Amino acid sequence: MPYFAFLLICLMWGASFILMDRALVAVGPMTVGVARLLGGALVLAIYCLATRKWTKFRRGDWLHLAMVALLANAWPFVIQPYVMRQADEHAFFGLMVTFVPIVTILVSIPMLGRRPTPRQLVGVLGGLACAWLVVLDGNQRGISVSNLLLALSVPVTYAIGNTYIKWKLDHMPAAPMATAFLAIAGLMLLPLQFSPSALAALGMQGPATPHDWPLAIASLAVLGALSTGMAILLFIWLVKTQGPLFAGMVTYVVPMVALVWGQWDGERLTSLQIAAVAGVLAMVGLVQWGAARSPVLAKPATATLPPPHLTRDAPLDEEPYRDPDPIGQQAG
Repeated sequence: MPYFAFLLICLMWGASFILMDRALVAVGPMTVGVARLLGGALVLAIYCLATRKWTKFRRGDWLHLAMVALLANAWPFVIQPYVMRQADEHAFFGLMVTFVPIVTILVSIPMLGRRPTPRQLVGVLGGLACAWLVVLDGNQRGISVSNLLLALSVPVTYAIGNTYIKWKLDHMPAAPMATAFLAIAGLMLLPLQFSPSALAALGMQGPATPHDWPLAIASLAVLGALSTGMAILLFIWLVKTQGPLFAGMVTYVVPMVALVWGQWDGERLTSLQIAAVAGVLAMVGLVQWGAARSPVLAKPATATLPPPHLTRDAPLDEEPYRDPDPIGQQAG
């Protein structure tokens, strides 16, 4: 199940870049972000209601949920379409998310108190070296330094948000938690969405001549339902059951899917990108091989309690175990 979920996330997130590009022909970056967040929250809320899986949040959870909503949702979901529109391409920015695993390791050390194995460290550092080729490629394409820095902020906030989930919200079921922080992030952005002057000042307004509305609306629908709602639900489950490093490694494969869509869309493929792709695939193989762990079932507190479910993988809305090693130190 972990590897199957990993593959689905890669396919859905890899296609999200071209979907954002198609939505931007009719709406602005802020609208793309809000539609994704609230659409994803709606899908997950329906799932929770249909399966009768919900939870009562603790009072202290709301601040942590807001922190994840801001870092891992509101900011990246708006910044990604913004820099894509500025550069007039999408596949390049899909490659930028290869920075997430190395930042995840850095923030996991102080936040979770865990260190990677030498093999994992070599793999992630190797991936970082390959990702640097992507930055060089951006310079050759004429992308401004400010846009490159904005794009680089996305993997940083993703990594912090993902690790924060493991640090402060590990007790919460995945589905209600994902629903909550998607909804919170969308609500955070609504005041800006309905302020034309603020949108204009930030450069987040829609295009001067919007067109292809059916395509844009369809793209937003797929972004909300699959690339946001379903994909985030699976990703949170991976963070909780396999740790943030394993889950964060999807960012080594997502760019490859985005690159394929870029080629289909006629975007330019460079030798630097090819070198980065080859190196990244080698590094993901090094780190991911044998990294998935089966949940460790705790013993019942007393003999009168029913035995735990003897299944290999936990449902998406249940917490299967307390991960003693959240960044995969014992993996392999």
